[in-house]
Amino acid sequence: MVSECLHGRNSGHQQCNEPAPLGTTAKSATPPADDREHVRLQRALRYQALSQARHWLRADAQPRIDSGAAEYPGDVYRTTDCRWVSYGDVTINHNAEHQSAFFGGLATCGSVWACPVCAAKIQERRRLEIETAMTAAEAQGLGVTLVTFTFPHQSWHRLPDLIQQQRDAFRRYLRKGSPFRRLRERIGFQGLIRSLEVVHGDNGWHPHTHELWFHRPDVGTCYQVELTRLWERACIRSGLLDPDDQESARAFRVHGVDVRADVDAGDYLAKQDDSRRWGASHEIAKAKSKGGRAKGVHPHHFLIRQGPGDAHRYVEYVQAMKGARQLYWTPGLKERLGVLDTSDEALADEDRETADVLAMLTPDDWALLRSNDARAEALDAAEVGGREAVTALLRSLRGA
Repeated sequence: MVSECLHGRNSGHQQCNEPAPLGTTAKSATPPADDREHVRLQRALRYQALSQARHWLRADAQPRIDSGAAEYPGDVYRTTDCRWVSYGDVTINHNAEHQSAFFGGLATCGSVWACPVCAAKIQERRRLEIETAMTAAEAQGLGVTLVTFTFPHQSWHRLPDLIQQQRDAFRRYLRKGSPFRRLRERIGFQGLIRSLEVVHGDNGWHPHTHELWFHRPDVGTCYQVELTRLWERACIRSGLLDPDDQESARAFRVHGVDVRADVDAGDYLAKQDDSRRWGASHEIAKAKSKGGRAKGVHPHHFLIRQGPGDAHRYVEYVQAMKGARQLYWTPGLKERLGVLDTSDEALADEDRETADVLAMLTPDDWALLRSNDARAEALDAAEVGGREAVTALLRSLRGA
């Protein structure tokens, strides 16, 4: 009927201690109520999107299961198991410092591409890493510029092809060879942080990168013209730019490379907002407008919008990005700037957080929350009303 942990278990599992009342160890400086409501709205949207992702990915995996190539959908897409499959007792944990709740005992996929829930957690923690790096770079007297690379794209382009061509443009044609090496030497290049972003709009898929370059403090934007020339050559050789298309070539020379000086962490992170804050209600509304479609939306929007072709586009995106790194650091740069090297999977694992067990869910409890798509609602209840609210939610879902 309710979580067995709330009254002690008698099924052979270890009993957990009665949790302390909520709020007794919380710090006084808690987020304003309206901010917490906004966070909960985002979480509800992400769990809703995760449910849709599971549905679409399971459907795509089914032919491989039918053929015997896989036994379970999770063998094909780990995201189908994320925060759905349990590996032990499922708990609702509460972090008093942040007044936040999360599940324990659940599988997590750690996919920054496929999973809207894991992505939010991973990216927020990566933001903190970048802030740490920027602070350390300033202390070491390094200059930092924000470099954005883009290229022409059309609605008929396939994302896997664009990703491969983009990879070739960077690895085979831009960063190899003496011209790029000489440019790095002139500016005293020390390393970079590269963020790979993908959006989709009226002109189809748009992969692009934002890079923080660390170098001598007196560089500024002096290398933009030369870098644009090198990037143009790389894009031509990789097939991303047609040199005979004069209109595209002219536009490329204006927009292909953007270099900004005197940046801070906020400047870099602001570049990520369209994709990283996709779950906010105003971003959802913008995605449905003509302006939002033209500018481009993050693929996780498909999971909420569910428009014609969105299921196919989402699966294409998940397959194309498998194995790609969303954030890349030059080897040795993290150590130099005092940033720990932590995997996406580790950052997505909420069990690593310091928290108290608020409630332990029975298998029937967990099945009830899943079948009613009430996972986010259960976390809301835990944060707002503690274990009593969780008990009340479970009772209401049973119709009691």
